[in-house]
Amino acid sequence: MAAEEERFVATHPRSAAHSAESEHLLGGVPMAWMARWPGAFPLVVDRASGAGFTDVDGIDYVDFCLGDTGAMAGHGLTFLTEALAAQAERGITTMLPSTDASWVAAELHRRFTLP
Repeated sequence: MAAEEERFVATHPRSAAHSAESEHLLGGVPMAWMARWPGAFPLVVDRASGAGFTDVDGIDYVDFCLGDTGAMAGHGLTFLTEALAAQAERGITTMLPSTDASWVAAELHRRFTLP
């Protein structure tokens, strides 16, 4: 093992252990493209808030990955978690129109001038 890799393992033992135990994930990651990230193994996130996250080893990072919804507004913002919790109580994936569907369509039209 190279010295740099040894230092990485030494400073991230819980991420290393999680990676070793992730035998049912291809390359130890939930999506195959993540296996191309540098390092001996992926960092494992414990929690995320705003534009940052903390890994399972307690190390804080600025999240330059900010994938999907995190890129739009950040992680765990109170106003978003409250809105999501309120909607979750009413149902999330009914696959039929809700009373909000017409309002959302009209708002998208207003903002982006699409038909």
